Amino acid sequence: MRHVRLTFVRTEFLRDHIPSESMLTSDPQCNQFLIEAFRYQLTPLSQRSSFWSQTKNVPTNRNAKFHVLFAGGSDIKTATVHRKCKVYDATNNKTSPISDMLGEKYANSVISLNGAVYSVGGYCGNSLKTAECYDRVNKKWTHMEPMNTGRCYFGICACDNLIYAIGGCKDSSVESYNPATNKWYTCPDIPALLDCCCRAAVINHSIYSLGRGSDGMTSCIRFDSREGRWYNLNEMPGGLSPAAFEFMSYESSLFSIAEDCSRLDIRANRWEAIPSMLSKRFDYSAAIIADDIYVFGGASKEDIDGEYINSVERYNILNNQWTAVDSLEVEVCGGGVAVISGDFHLN
Repeated sequence: MRHVRLTFVRTEFLRDHIPSESMLTSDPQCNQFLIEAFRYQLTPLSQRSSFWSQTKNVPTNRNAKFHVLFAGGSDIKTATVHRKCKVYDATNNKTSPISDMLGEKYANSVISLNGAVYSVGGYCGNSLKTAECYDRVNKKWTHMEPMNTGRCYFGICACDNLIYAIGGCKDSSVESYNPATNKWYTCPDIPALLDCCCRAAVINHSIYSLGRGSDGMTSCIRFDSREGRWYNLNEMPGGLSPAAFEFMSYESSLFSIAEDCSRLDIRANRWEAIPSMLSKRFDYSAAIIADDIYVFGGASKEDIDGEYINSVERYNILNNQWTAVDSLEVEVCGGGVAVISGDFHLN
């Protein structure tokens, strides 16, 4: 049992299943492993690095493999929309091309579910309904059922084996996609009409959406997939700028990655500021890998005077600190991104 990293087990599984295993609870040494795991889970994120320095037993996810898939985007200087795709290997900081999408798009959203990667919506002359699926075995994109509504700059997430497309530019509608039926289904609208951008994340069976309303107010809301209704959460202090942002979850926290970064503790329903990114950037991509939030590419300005930013930086959630990682070999701006765990065979 000392080789099993219980501290990395999801809180819900640790709480609901492991303590009921008599082989663990009846053994004194195994009891110590359980106590250590629960202590770690109860330690605030900002103090977890000091927790491990006290125990002198720092575990790592050294066997985990992660890849980040980039799909679509646009040229900064010409505004030409493209369909290029790349895969970033987080282990060796190497980027490789894969098959292009079937259609050009930017401001699209990308999600990974059950081994497949989906690129949905986006913009190319108008907001798109189209959707594509990348087969990692056949190494090619195929068309799938289009959405009911054209969307760009919208939130996407996977919850209970369904894909949810939420809001978008000047939109408040929500729909879910079932891969088993290849169909989209209408869901309850979000409570407020969004102005320009929306992002989504999942914790347990709840979907969280962050966006800037048409009234200029920042809307953070929760959708319970079992109840089928939305709930309002505390408004973010200072709000969001009209520029793009990213939004993701880690355990019981939600992170807004923008010019001014912040974190929402859903248990206390309280926002707090976290350090800002090292570089000011627009139309960047972000993804969470293990205990780190990675930010990729983007542009130095919102208009044609901007230059590509090729740097990668990451925010360590446990240390509450940003560090520069590497430089991307390719230019990434305005497209979608998804994290894929495990091996990704390029050949």
